[in-house]
Amino acid sequence: MKIKVKVREFAQARIKKGYSQRGLARAINRAVSYICQLESGSRNPSPQVAKDICEALDVEFEDIFFIENVHKCEQKTA
Repeated sequence: MKIKVKVREFAQARIKKGYSQRGLARAINRAVSYICQLESGSRNPSPQVAKDICEALDVEFEDIFFIENVHKCEQKTA
């Protein structure tokens, strides 16, 4: 299971709340580069970071994130 970012919605929520990327990074005690990576979709947040971001932006999890189920099942044939 991975938490994935809804890139457009994430950026819109940040801007609507009045945060720059640097401001959001400070609000959740993370590096600005981390916020940039989240916003570009090149990085996935941990559950705790996702919670912190939702609280800082005053949004619901489903507004800016989604869960991607990743199951790799291999069946061997005899």
